[in-house]
Amino acid sequence: MIIWICIGAIALVILNAVRTWPEVGSLLIASDNDDLMRLVEARDWLGGQGWFDTRQYRVLPPEGISMHWSRYVDAGIAAILVPASWLLPMQQAELLTVVVWPSLLACLMILLIGFGTNRLFGPVAALGALVVFLTWSKLRGEFTPPRIDHHGLQMLCATAAMFCAAVPGRAVMRGVLAGLATALSLAIGLEMLPVLALIPAWMALRHAYDQPQTGPWLTGFGIALGLGALGLFAGQTPVSDWATMRCDALAPPVLALAATGIVGTLVPVLLAYCLQGPLVRIATMGMLAALGLWLAAPILTPCMAGPYADVPPEVRTLIESRMVEALSAVEMFDVRPDILLRALIPAVVILVLALATTVAMWSRLQSAQRSALTLALLIALAGLAVSLHQVRAATLMVPALPVLTASLVHAFLQVPRNSVLRLPAFAALALATPTAVEEAGTYAARAVKPMPVSSAASPSDQVGPGNCRSETAMAELADLPRSTLFSNLNLGPAILAYTPHSVASAPYHRSPEAFWNGIAGLESDTNLRRALTASRADFVVLCAAEPPKPYARILLSGDLPIWLTEDTGDRSAVRLYRVDRALLATAP
Repeated sequence: MIIWICIGAIALVILNAVRTWPEVGSLLIASDNDDLMRLVEARDWLGGQGWFDTRQYRVLPPEGISMHWSRYVDAGIAAILVPASWLLPMQQAELLTVVVWPSLLACLMILLIGFGTNRLFGPVAALGALVVFLTWSKLRGEFTPPRIDHHGLQMLCATAAMFCAAVPGRAVMRGVLAGLATALSLAIGLEMLPVLALIPAWMALRHAYDQPQTGPWLTGFGIALGLGALGLFAGQTPVSDWATMRCDALAPPVLALAATGIVGTLVPVLLAYCLQGPLVRIATMGMLAALGLWLAAPILTPCMAGPYADVPPEVRTLIESRMVEALSAVEMFDVRPDILLRALIPAVVILVLALATTVAMWSRLQSAQRSALTLALLIALAGLAVSLHQVRAATLMVPALPVLTASLVHAFLQVPRNSVLRLPAFAALALATPTAVEEAGTYAARAVKPMPVSSAASPSDQVGPGNCRSETAMAELADLPRSTLFSNLNLGPAILAYTPHSVASAPYHRSPEAFWNGIAGLESDTNLRRALTASRADFVVLCAAEPPKPYARILLSGDLPIWLTEDTGDRSAVRLYRVDRALLATAP
């Protein structure tokens, strides 16, 4: 039965891909910045840029900016793009790729969720888990065209690691697969690190209490993670950078953290006959972890501030206060309650109901179900805690949601058909679906707090692409001689993807200058002069309906400084201003 359920879900993914194909070009140009930049990165690699060279030379040329992205994702995209280019013109091949790649990841996620939850709770519960995957816009949106950034693959790896820990049977093999999935997720990016650390920690705690299969699992996991992480690190990092202390990628700090965890969890396994009792084993793990962290402190301490550790405070403040994805739940509710509700509330509803039903049915659950639910609840609660600080961390809850949803359906099936609780239980289950929660939440958000009018102080003006994210606007820019263009933050990746030009701004934290240019550069005369002088941009580009940054409004009104000359011509979607560098250099 589970095979047919998965086939049906995959058929829906394929149907959505086919439905999307006619409009994928429009979807891509208006898509997330990371999708466009990922396409640019893959093009550059296929065009001759080195495997180990991930710099984006068209942002702040000629030096370019360092990117912390993994070539492994580019390789996956290229595996589709290159064969497609043999049969189609390159532009069509790229559009086909941005449809096939996320759809392929969605199909893999369906198989993982379907077979994993079926092993734990049965086929009907697996169907419920797949319904959530296919209907929650936050989750489904990461696996639909044209989403080709790295988040979908990271979620797939983290979910695979969790199911390898939760599903019983063949402990060593499950541990090896979980270790390899963890290593690949870390090589792609560190966004799922809290979940990836929690999974082996939970298994180590279970081993302390002599739970079956945990020792072999931890052995397989530790060996696979150690070898996999080292191999993937060496495979995407040039030898000259092996000693570079990066806090935002798989580098010595993360490798040291992984080594500490591997040693701390494996020693109690290898010395299980000597270390008897849970307290002794937990204390041993704690001491080894403390010793490892102390030894690694010189390289770990600089990373305590997170991935923005190397970002100047001025730019870090801009990122944390002006980028919607970096806002806390409270700040997001004040700015975009609709986004908050779509991203967080469906997961919270499932979490609360699953917690209640788990407590009520604990005595009737099997051992494997209890272990899986406990791990899923821990992951969901940890993800919720982090997402309250930054809403984008809601993705940390993704690996847990299939198991929690399956447990809700399983609990419903335990209610006798003739029970008076059957109908209320079904109603609660239906109302807990993401579609119902999102619709109710969106209605409530509009009723309680209407959408704010965009203003210079509102982070929301950093999200809307305006009318510049269009084929018309990009064509109007593409016919310029090759130049460096200065624009708002969200227009930079689109210019890179659709024109031959370079840009002075892009939303990537390894270049504080590019980040600052895009956020603050158009907010005052002083800021713009500083940014243009440093970037040596040839033109300033504004959308004809530019979000109302203070100085952008002044420029659009025609009040120009002497070092800017309008060169819009017959363009309708963009306004173009030529920079006179000589006058800029001498301006008071």
